[in-house]
Amino acid sequence: MRFKFISPFKAKIPPGMEPVHVRRLREIEAEGLLKGIEWELDDGVPGPMVENREELAQVAPGVLKLVREACESGRYDAIIIIGGLEPGLYAAKEIGARFNIPVLGCTSSEVGFATMLGHRYTIIDTLDCMAITIRQNMMAYGLNEKCASVRSIEWPVREKLIHDPPEAVEDFVRECIEAIEKEGVDVIVIGCTALMYIQPLAQKRLLALGYEVPVLHPFKCAIAMARALVDLKLSQSKLAFPSTTPKKKSIPR
Repeated sequence: MRFKFISPFKAKIPPGMEPVHVRRLREIEAEGLLKGIEWELDDGVPGPMVENREELAQVAPGVLKLVREACESGRYDAIIIIGGLEPGLYAAKEIGARFNIPVLGCTSSEVGFATMLGHRYTIIDTLDCMAITIRQNMMAYGLNEKCASVRSIEWPVREKLIHDPPEAVEDFVRECIEAIEKEGVDVIVIGCTALMYIQPLAQKRLLALGYEVPVLHPFKCAIAMARALVDLKLSQSKLAFPSTTPKKKSIPR
């Protein structure tokens, strides 16, 4: 089984420092969750770090180019697009459908698990300008019914989150508790992959406080979902993601 991870932008990495997404994948690999999976990470094409709609639109063409190249190579069983805002995800799924290759995003994979694990979930992101886009994504995906809220801790990735600050954990946990107590939330979804380091810390903290709710991990959920689809030999429905070839009979939409 071979997976391709695609970053939406090429991050500027200080000399001698491993890209954060590679570091996270190495950690997951050490836990055994990538056992039997060969994986590659494409660090993306030059573009802005995605935190708003304008930047999302700017990086989407590069993501789609990399998805198409990965599909055409015939080397991969599944493709995972990194990033909570999931740039170009549905267009990428359309490309994957032509090659029978499942294409997944991180946030939507988490939400898939959240809908099975509880009745109401919250998504916690970094900034309000990202939270509003994620809410619109959930509406577009048809996953909004169980989404009680999309919250933000107001920690910008560029300036503050790049070095995994422990201070952000308390703000994250505070938002979790607010969502649980005021909105009846029973599952926590991480909306930005820059917050992945918080997942085990927040899970431990919430359990210690008596809140027995799962805190989902973006990469782990996407990997588990991709593995299941490959094992089941499933990919995007070609009725949901049709080609441009004219049909003998149209389908009402």
